[in-house]
Amino acid sequence: LILTGTCFGFADKPVRRSGAKVGDLLCVTGSLGNAALALKLMRGELKAPRDVEAVAKKALFQPLPRITEGIIIANSGVVTAMIDISDGLALSLAEIAKRSNVGMEVYEDKVPVLSDEISSDLDLSKRELRELAYYYGGDYELLFTIDAGALENAEVMKKLREEVKMSIIGKIVPQKEGTYFREGEEKEKIDEKGYQHF
Repeated sequence: LILTGTCFGFADKPVRRSGAKVGDLLCVTGSLGNAALALKLMRGELKAPRDVEAVAKKALFQPLPRITEGIIIANSGVVTAMIDISDGLALSLAEIAKRSNVGMEVYEDKVPVLSDEISSDLDLSKRELRELAYYYGGDYELLFTIDAGALENAEVMKKLREEVKMSIIGKIVPQKEGTYFREGEEKEKIDEKGYQHF
């Protein structure tokens, strides 16, 4: 049995996926990969302490959509594009890039992978962490872009960092450069894959 709900209404300040521009900062809320970790634990592909498993499963089975955070971001006056990350970070990056006709540079060491109460008890490789954060989905966090000039507005940045738990993970680049990870001088293309709907 599958129940699907549909909501109709009006948005005062709709934030589309098509507004990102070169020079904008790339941001996410919260941490990524928690739901994917739960799935791997349930499949027996990874092992973790019970308390860690409980936190991960809560992220998978009781996700908290970032509605309040989305409203705060939309009302900030500095957001240019936004999308939820329920299908995985990689697909969400690709979606904004396509709609906005831009490329994206992601600073891999800035992406918040796994919540603090989980990450300290696990010993995972960089490749494993990347898979959890980018390609599985199930994280009801937000990916959004803000005007680079926002960095000069201390009040707005304080609100975004404290109330939205925002992390700056990269920047918007020209479309011809594509979407890629950057680590030091090394660049690697981000595969366009993630959760696939029927």
